[in-house]
Amino acid sequence: MRTLLMERRPEGTALALLNDRLLTDYRTVAETGLRAEALLIGRVRQNVKGMAAAFVSLPEGQVGFLPEAEAKQPLHPGDFVLVQVKKPAVGAKGAYLTQDVSLAGRGLILLPLSGALGVSGRVEDEAQREALRDMGERLRPAGAGLIMRQAAMGMDEPALSDELARLQARWDALRAQAAAPTAPRLLWPGRSALEQALEDFGPADRLILDSETPEAPPHEVLAKPFAAFAVEEQREKLCRRQVWLPSGGFVVVDPCEALTAVDVNTGKAVGKKGADREQLFLATNLEAADMLARILRVRGVGGIVIIDFIDMERESSRQAVLSRLTALLREDPVKCVVHGFTSLGLLEMTRKKTGR
Repeated sequence: MRTLLMERRPEGTALALLNDRLLTDYRTVAETGLRAEALLIGRVRQNVKGMAAAFVSLPEGQVGFLPEAEAKQPLHPGDFVLVQVKKPAVGAKGAYLTQDVSLAGRGLILLPLSGALGVSGRVEDEAQREALRDMGERLRPAGAGLIMRQAAMGMDEPALSDELARLQARWDALRAQAAAPTAPRLLWPGRSALEQALEDFGPADRLILDSETPEAPPHEVLAKPFAAFAVEEQREKLCRRQVWLPSGGFVVVDPCEALTAVDVNTGKAVGKKGADREQLFLATNLEAADMLARILRVRGVGGIVIIDFIDMERESSRQAVLSRLTALLREDPVKCVVHGFTSLGLLEMTRKKTGR
C-alpha cells in the first residue's frame, strides 16, 4: 500500500511516501522565497556581456539571473520580461531564470511559448516513445509544445486531454495577468508542495494530511502523521553512514566532494545452511539494491554514485542485481541513469541534482 503523508513545519512543508509502511521518499519544500516554476514579470536591471546574461529585478528586492540562452529576445535595461524560476535562489546566489515557460502535469508538460514536441528521456523503449510522440502530435495545441512524461504511459488519451485542458486554462489566465504594465510582480507561485508530490509520486492509496486542505483530493486528517508512521525514526536510520539490511548485511554510504561512494558488506549475514557463497552474496546485493533505492531518494543524493557490491563470480548474478536496481530507480521521480559495472566490478550510476 502506498501512503503519502504531509505535515507542515517551521522550515516548510514536509512530505513522506511510504510503501507498506517503509519510508521510500522524503522532501521538505520551503514556504518562503521563490520556488521552482514560479512565473513572474521582472524588469531587466543590467546586461553583463562577459557573462552573456542579464540580471533581472524580481519582487521583494530579489534579483534573478537570466542567461541569453534562456531568453526569447534581446534584453535591454528597463525591459519588462516574463520569466520563470528554473532553479531557486541558494544563499547569495540569485534565482536562475528562463523564458522557456513550462507548466507541468503528471503525464505531460505544456510549453506554451514553444513548438517543440518531445518525450521524456526516462522512456527508453522505442515503440513506447513513438506511441507517446504520436499521441503528443494529436494533443498538441496550435502554436504550443508538449513534453510527454513517463507517467503518460499509464494514462489514456482522454485523461491526458483533460490534464492538458487544465494546463492550457492556467496559461490563458496567467497570460491575461501578464498584460498589466507593472513590474516586478509575481504571477504564479508554482505548484504547491502537495501538487508536486502527487504528480511526482503518482496516486496514493492513502493520503494523510495534518490539517484539512480544501484543494486536496480525498484524504484523511491526522494531527501528527509522521509520528504515527515513525517517519523520522526511519529517516534517521536511512541517513546513517552504516545502514543495516534485513538479513544482517549492511551498506556504508560516504558522500565525497565529487561523488557518493557506497560499499556493500555481508556483515552478520551467513545464509542458509548448505547454500553456496554466490547465493549469499547475490541475496545480500539484492537487499542492498532495495535499500539503496530508498536511501538515494530519502537523502536526496545527486550526482555520481559508485556502488561496490559484493563481488560475484557469475554474470547472471551481476545482471540480476543490475536489473533489480534499474527497475527500482525507474520509480524515482528524479532522473537516474545506471551505467553498469566497470572493469573493477563497481557499479556506476548518476542521479540528477535537484537542490532538495
